[in-house]
Amino acid sequence: MIAAAASCLSAGAFAQSSVTIYGSLDAGVAYINNLGGGSVSRLDQGTMQPDRIGFRGTEDLGGNLKANFQLEGGFYTDSGGVPNSTKLFNRYSTVGLSGDFGAVTLGHMPDVVFDYVGKLSNGFQLTNWYLFHPGNLDSLANTYQFDNAVRYTSPTVGGFQGSLMYGFGEVAGDNSNGRNVSAGATYGNGPLRAAVAYSKLNNRAAGYAGTFLTSVGLGNATTVFKSLTTYAGGIGYTLGSVRLNAAYTQVKLDMPTGLTPKQKNLDLGAAWRYATLDTINFGYGLSKLEGARWNTFSLSHVHEFSKRTQWYVQAAYQRAGGDARFAVMNGTGASGSTGVSGGQGQLVTTIGMHHSF
Repeated sequence: MIAAAASCLSAGAFAQSSVTIYGSLDAGVAYINNLGGGSVSRLDQGTMQPDRIGFRGTEDLGGNLKANFQLEGGFYTDSGGVPNSTKLFNRYSTVGLSGDFGAVTLGHMPDVVFDYVGKLSNGFQLTNWYLFHPGNLDSLANTYQFDNAVRYTSPTVGGFQGSLMYGFGEVAGDNSNGRNVSAGATYGNGPLRAAVAYSKLNNRAAGYAGTFLTSVGLGNATTVFKSLTTYAGGIGYTLGSVRLNAAYTQVKLDMPTGLTPKQKNLDLGAAWRYATLDTINFGYGLSKLEGARWNTFSLSHVHEFSKRTQWYVQAAYQRAGGDARFAVMNGTGASGSTGVSGGQGQLVTTIGMHHSF
């Protein structure tokens, strides 16, 4: 009788909690011209969606209050390696509470620019890693996250939701060193979605942007910005079988040399579901950094075997102009980092498969 009662109590307790294991695997054969003095064919990882595995869970605490956690780490399907050997869960490592008041989340996570505006960019909407902007300085791709962060997200009221985020620098005697702040708002109503966001990161390392900075003579992989300030906005609209998106970002780079150049990026995209299981994506992107500019054009086709499995063919072409001497497409470098072409033009084509679970 005691064992039966314990079993019932245990079953009741577990019924109040849930844990989900999820992930994404993506691999394709890519051809890249004008790279390292020639062309290259290779197996690419995470082109349509980033390779990742995660754990997400909730516990019902009663009174509409829930405890939440998320652990998510990235990896490379083509090699089994990881983007950051020092962080097991490099994409998300959070715990928090949610309820009628909204949600409070603590830990390691991307900023509000990625969460709100990044999902309206060409890289996300047209499912092509190569379409994120040179160096990913605006963080529209999840390659840089806040450590030691606290985020508050409001409940959704009339389609509106807002979010504030603060990352502690945790440097004794200098509260601004390494401090990160971010904020934004999003609106959704039927076929319309819009978002604005802001982030300011102090003492951020160049990271993926190192190769890009070298190509324009502003820095290198060891560069640490005094601050990196991003303003971003985006909009999406679905009209029947056509989905449209646009995004704009402006990034102010406060360099250790005292220079303060600005990178400006514009995305325009369209996706046409011309058949039940088939979609064609069209995209155009413009990036400017002072007198340099890069125009990126893209075309892709996605066939859905199911909601979890897709086959795709993609092509992206970038042309440098103005003071820019080289194409600098995000993703053409090693392990998906920014690469520098051997000239002003570069073409990337990929045929691959994506599966989520």
